[in-house]
Amino acid sequence: MTGPTQAFLGRQPILNRGGELMGYELLYRASAAENVARFDNEDEASLNVLSTLLGDLGASQVLAGKQAFINVGPDSLRDTAALVLLNPRRTVLELSREIAATPEVLERARMLRGIGFGIAVSAVPPLAALDPWLSVVSHLKVDLQRVPESQLEAFVGGLRAFPPVLIAEKVETAQQMRQCIELGFEAFQGFHIARPEVMGSVKLGVSHAVLRRMIDLIGIGADTAELEATMRQDVALCFRLLRYVAASHFGMLMHVDSLAHAIELVGPRRLSRWLQLLLTTVEPPSAAAAMLTRAAVFRGRMLEMLGAEYFEGADCDNLFLVGALSLMPAMLIQPMSRAIANVALPESVTDALLSRQGPYGAFLDLVEADEAGNPQQVDAMCDNLTISAGILRRAQVSARAAAREAAFA
Repeated sequence: MTGPTQAFLGRQPILNRGGELMGYELLYRASAAENVARFDNEDEASLNVLSTLLGDLGASQVLAGKQAFINVGPDSLRDTAALVLLNPRRTVLELSREIAATPEVLERARMLRGIGFGIAVSAVPPLAALDPWLSVVSHLKVDLQRVPESQLEAFVGGLRAFPPVLIAEKVETAQQMRQCIELGFEAFQGFHIARPEVMGSVKLGVSHAVLRRMIDLIGIGADTAELEATMRQDVALCFRLLRYVAASHFGMLMHVDSLAHAIELVGPRRLSRWLQLLLTTVEPPSAAAAMLTRAAVFRGRMLEMLGAEYFEGADCDNLFLVGALSLMPAMLIQPMSRAIANVALPESVTDALLSRQGPYGAFLDLVEADEAGNPQQVDAMCDNLTISAGILRRAQVSARAAAREAAFA
């Protein structure tokens, strides 16, 4: 039996002249053992970095409020649908060396700068070759291994006459660091500062059938209620959306009232782009993961039905989230406190998941007791919540039907 699929991401710190952390360059990694980027297609690697950042690890965990420096290949620059899922004011896009400064590319870079992104390009002699970029980019990265030492001082002196921030990369020694400070570099990156750190997490598979259905529904202008009902067929997709809402703002506090509210916050256009990214970068769940996800759908629907006499509207909908997300520790193989640390959730949902407190905690206790086959405890809890045996049976029937309808193709 194989273990859960893993998602990995490398990050290397970038420091300013004061030695303070300015941001991280995010790097594609295929495994925890590899600390180099091995890929056949630069654009596919870029998309996987975006998907891992926004859905598997969470930007607040990876970036801790600092800037993200993300490599961008030619195709990703031509079609920016995935890039605009990021928070532009916290992101610097590092353009591939393969990208030439054509009029179309320069116009696209200006557009991205206009909506708040930083743009970085690699700077190598001769200085004249950089002329088309200098009015467009925000950062110039000088790879010390690609600039002859005899030319470095004159080359950097020429670059300092222009506005972009100068970053020295491949700083390998203390002597190189001192030299770069003396030459006027404003930021530094390299093994002398820190080697890339590989971060990993369980990669939750999502139903491609549900993804396609969601994309089709958005295309015909379906309302939020229909989108939410479809998304609830795949708990992993619900969880990913709630993590994306937090990740897309790079750790900034986001108040989310419900799953429907999260859908509305993202909006149809960005939601469709995000779903397309998942379709490209995330595999369907394994058979074992699909079984666990069905169990989560069952539990979510069970809580929702049991609380229908007590709650309405978003409060009732949040009971589904409490039940469904209560199985995230099993899905992610980590404690609940870590599993939901980088997820935008209503406070009442968080209280129930972490401490069984708030208005929903007792309902979660009841469902878990029912699943454990403890009839005496279930009866006592039902009496305390004034839930009749008939309501309990109807909730069980409805939950089984919801689990059967969940699709994981």
